[in-house]
Amino acid sequence: MLFVVIGDAKPDVTLEQIRANRRAFLVWERESGLGDRCQTLARYEVVGQSPKRTFWIMRADDPQVIHDLLEFFGDVWNVQAFPVIERSLVDVTRAVTVRSD
Repeated sequence: MLFVVIGDAKPDVTLEQIRANRRAFLVWERESGLGDRCQTLARYEVVGQSPKRTFWIMRADDPQVIHDLLEFFGDVWNVQAFPVIERSLVDVTRAVTVRSD
């Protein structure tokens, strides 16, 4: 299943706490085997946003992966995860009706 995970840094968290959390994540990710449990794991950051905002695109067969990720980041980030499906642009354009009056 494909997931979009959105993380907003909590307003009272410092940049140093965010950096420390990222370093801890790299260790946890290796030890937990998160990368082995995901077919796709990509992270994106919104440029210039304050507080910081990140997006993850993940493909994983086991929803426990998402739960583990939310638990890990919960102290520093407000995190939401959504299961999503990919739709082609053709699907979108068929659903939109443009009227010319």
